[in-house]
Amino acid sequence: MPDTPLDPVVDKRLRGIRLAKRIYAPRTLGLLIGGLCIGSALHELPTPPWVWTLWALQILLWSHLAYWRARHHASPYRAERQNLGADSLLGGFWTAAMHFNLLPTVVVLTMISLDNIAVGGIRMVLRGFGLLAAGALIGMWLITPGFPGVVPSVAVLLCSLPMIIVYPLAIGYITYLQARQLSRQKTTLMELSRSDGLTGLFNRRFWEDQVAANLPTDSPATIALLDLDHFKRINDEHGHGVGDQTLRTLAALLRQSFGDDVLLGRYGGEEFGLLMPSTSLDQATAAIQRFQQRLGRSPPPSPLSRMPTCSVGLAAKSPLMTNHEQWLLLADQALYAAKHAGRNRICIDGAPRSQTTLDLG
Repeated sequence: MPDTPLDPVVDKRLRGIRLAKRIYAPRTLGLLIGGLCIGSALHELPTPPWVWTLWALQILLWSHLAYWRARHHASPYRAERQNLGADSLLGGFWTAAMHFNLLPTVVVLTMISLDNIAVGGIRMVLRGFGLLAAGALIGMWLITPGFPGVVPSVAVLLCSLPMIIVYPLAIGYITYLQARQLSRQKTTLMELSRSDGLTGLFNRRFWEDQVAANLPTDSPATIALLDLDHFKRINDEHGHGVGDQTLRTLAALLRQSFGDDVLLGRYGGEEFGLLMPSTSLDQATAAIQRFQQRLGRSPPPSPLSRMPTCSVGLAAKSPLMTNHEQWLLLADQALYAAKHAGRNRICIDGAPRSQTTLDLG
């Protein structure tokens, strides 16, 4: 299996690394301001030196070590879940080390649970509670805890405020950024789902959906099916790369000529669809004639000497139509008539209209 972003194993690894990266900043911030909260409580107790050493090492090193471990682990996602478990275990230990000082304990438990639920939902929270309890038991075994008063001291209260205020704000802002990113990704996926990959115009399914949606409206509308003449000759003589560039050039000319007033779609191969709302047959014919003239003057991709001509079939909406397939069939029949009559023509419901021809040669 190739080692590419499309490989499911590689994609899973990248998602795990992105998770570790998202958690890295909140964990670093939480350790700094959470360490202040815990330290204020430890300062009022007969805390052993080794506990202070552990406190300092966790603040200075743990977030960086956890991030490094996740990035280099065979399964970054699993490693980060393990890191969150270590957060819970250590959090439980600090509650015991603080002798279960009420305010810092509630703050630590709440913030650790917030991280767990953000990553793994209720199951992760329940797992976190178990590890918190295990950490507290370890702390009680290593440090015989007392029970301070319910009302925190002024120092503990002031040192807990940053954790209470800043950390939720930081998590909320990170969540907001993620929501914006997801919204952009959703928009991108929506665009991809309705766009033709080669030309950037609407794909056939989406374009036909717009034709069907326009049919019940009261305003006039015309559709055009446009086909490049002798396009197979370009692919045969110059290769599909030149053919693809010719299609992209045509799509760009269509956008420049019709703008946002006309819905442009790639109907298939070298065939394109134009939905012209609020446009009569005469108006559509004049617009297509102008486009054909512009197409004849436009520089072609190398090595072509000129852009190919196009044949066009036009059909206007009728109140007698029961579905959009009837509308498309009329345009398709008109296009076939234009091709059969010699190409580089506009035909309306099977009645050809000739105009000056440009032969691809």
